[in-house]
This record gives sequence, structure tokens and C-alpha cells, in this order.
Amino acid sequence: VYSDLTVDYFKMFLLNVPAAVVALTLFFFLDDLTGFEITYLLEQLPEPFSFIFTWFAALPLIFWVAQAITSAIVKDFLILKGPCPNCGNENLSFFGTILSVPSGGARNSVKCANCSSSLVYDSASRLITLPETAEA
Repeated sequence: VYSDLTVDYFKMFLLNVPAAVVALTLFFFLDDLTGFEITYLLEQLPEPFSFIFTWFAALPLIFWVAQAITSAIVKDFLILKGPCPNCGNENLSFFGTILSVPSGGARNSVKCANCSSSLVYDSASRLITLPETAEA
């Protein structure tokens, strides 16, 4: 018995939020250290140039710093979700490396939160399978 897995993009997005907050804080701290020269520069630029500077220089820099922080902590991550083949309850599994601690490879064993069935998540085939039980 098997069930299909899908990528949980929302939870993967949430992994980037702390690094984005840190990157924004660093940007505002840098602005404060310079005596708000960055803010002053944006206010003094003519209208289309301040927009261009903000969207094509400052935000890509903040995004790049956030991605670098996230990549330093969590490497090659993937969060998959899918319904339990027995009860239909949605379960999650994380694949990747957190601070050099690997999650266990391309296959994870998970217990269903609802019915306590043993589930095997395969990130390559994107399937949840129930392991075959040996009958006596």
C-alpha cells in the first residue's frame, strides 16, 4: 500500500524566515551605523532611481544574505507531506542536513501521528509505503 508525497513549500518557506529577519536586522543596523546615510540616499534620489535602488540593489542583497545564512545552517533540505495510507492523516518528513547532522538519506521511517502505523518516506520516488510485516 502506498500514497503520494508532495513538497510542503510553506514549511520550506518558513525555514528561510529567521534568516530573512536577521538579514533585515543587519541591513537596518548598517543603516544605523552609517547615521542613516542609506535612508538619506534613498530620499535624495529622484523618483525612479530610489525605486530601482530599493528593488534591484537592496532587496537582492538582503535576499542573498538570507539565503547564505539558511544554506550555512540547513543544507539540501526538502520537506515532504502526504496522507497515511491507513487513516489518511497528513504526515511530514524532513530530508536534508542541519548543522552537519544528516537526516538519514533518501528514505525516512516515520510513525503516523494518528494511527501509529510505520511509514517509509522515499524522497526519490515521492511515495509513502507501508513496510511489509513478517507474518508467523
